[in-house]
Amino acid sequence: MHYALLITGSPYQTKACHSALKFLKAALLNPENTLDGVFFYEEAVLIGNALSQPPRDEIDLRKEWAELAKIHSIPLYLCIAASVRRGIINETESLRYELSQHSLSEGFQLEGLGTLIELMSTTSKIIQFR
Repeated sequence: MHYALLITGSPYQTKACHSALKFLKAALLNPENTLDGVFFYEEAVLIGNALSQPPRDEIDLRKEWAELAKIHSIPLYLCIAASVRRGIINETESLRYELSQHSLSEGFQLEGLGTLIELMSTTSKIIQFR
């Protein structure tokens, strides 16, 4: 089965990113499952901020997501509008807004809602975590 994940809950205020990560790890144990992408929307885009640093005694969710996605070739999309609004920008957006730096973490990419619509129309099931 082809899945896509939609995550809207903050990585710091909810368990949405934690629960989605656990679900993904379990789903990938079945070779019949394919994950076509993960779309982070609303407060969930905070997961892609390269400048955030979790306390040393907590899981580094950003790192966990990026490593799992790299191993399994799963694209991690951050809604570009929600990201820019929260100061998460890539090099291209940094130039566009005439800023001297960018804050998008490696392993994540900025995409518009069209990417979410494409995931919804090309996968068997989309699962949302709030």
